[in-house]
Amino acid sequence: MIAVGELVVFVALLVLIIVGAAVGWERYRGGGAGSRGAGVSGAQPTAEIFIDPETGRRMRVWFDARTGQRDYRPE
Repeated sequence: MIAVGELVVFVALLVLIIVGAAVGWERYRGGGAGSRGAGVSGAQPTAEIFIDPETGRRMRVWFDARTGQRDYRPE
């Protein structure tokens, strides 16, 4: 049988893992859909252009030096 103290430690660790994952996900993902709009983020266009294999559209790479986030936008 599990002691109450062990259960408390297990639940506390589980909560810490979930909160850590949520915070880490937002940090590395870049803040959600609002950051993708033109001029909203600090992103600048780069010279990198490629054809998206799924859509066949020309895409340009945008880079935000402040966050390190790369964004792919249609030309």
